[in-house]
Amino acid sequence: MPSAKEILRKFTELKTLPHVAIKVTQLVNDDRSTMQDFEEIIKLDPVLVTRLLRLVNSPYFGLSQKVESISKAVVFAGMKQLRNLVAVEGLRGLFKGEDADFSAPKLWMHSATVAILSGMIAKRIFGKDGEDVFLAGIIHDIGLIVENQIAGEALREACKAYREGKGTLIECERNAIGADHAEVGYLLTKDWGLPQEVLGSVKSHHLAKQVKSVSSTGSILQLAEFMAGKMQYWAIPGPIEPLPPELTEHVKEKVADYKIIIRDLPGEMAKAKELYESDE
Repeated sequence: MPSAKEILRKFTELKTLPHVAIKVTQLVNDDRSTMQDFEEIIKLDPVLVTRLLRLVNSPYFGLSQKVESISKAVVFAGMKQLRNLVAVEGLRGLFKGEDADFSAPKLWMHSATVAILSGMIAKRIFGKDGEDVFLAGIIHDIGLIVENQIAGEALREACKAYREGKGTLIECERNAIGADHAEVGYLLTKDWGLPQEVLGSVKSHHLAKQVKSVSSTGSILQLAEFMAGKMQYWAIPGPIEPLPPELTEHVKEKVADYKIIIRDLPGEMAKAKELYESDE
């Protein structure tokens, strides 16, 4: 069976994010970068400019006035928010094609739901900046897209075994493919210049023993994925993996707050539909 690295070597569709997205990520991580630097990079892709302005002016951001330039978008939305939108635009085209055993569009919807839930949890429960956890949510299952292209038949075997309760998704993937999407996704994204905590959460979002803090990016991602599954926004139908004990206890302590998040999610999803819906 191929290793995660061998699967990645065969993956031809997305070695990296598009050039503009890589540069934007680098600018966000560089304290010396300016608004002008940001605008000059994004202007290299006129289609992206149009799409970003459409997103920034969507109900999700709730701006009081229309934004008509990238420089104003940076002011109103912030560089991290625009970095996330660039990532959304760079990735959404990969999530296409479906059959009875695997649906890339449903995976994209799951990823968007987990991203939005992650941002809500970060802000409402922990009072944290939600941009990095949103990004983690968008990319956390990108390894499944890689596996679908390189080992599609084996992935479908894994999905079938998972639906039948023959193990966790990670276990079923390793048995059928020889690798799992968390490891593949981490190896793919580690060269994208993303924050280390985001990368770590991609790698460990199915590992119950790696909870360092209930407020860490990885823990928030696990909470969001669990909630998305309970609400049937799942990537692949099957048994929902239980939360680690630390997170279960945390949810019990904050159950009223989490019920409000669940209540508000449909409204947040409706406001964010520009982010995850296809133009087709």
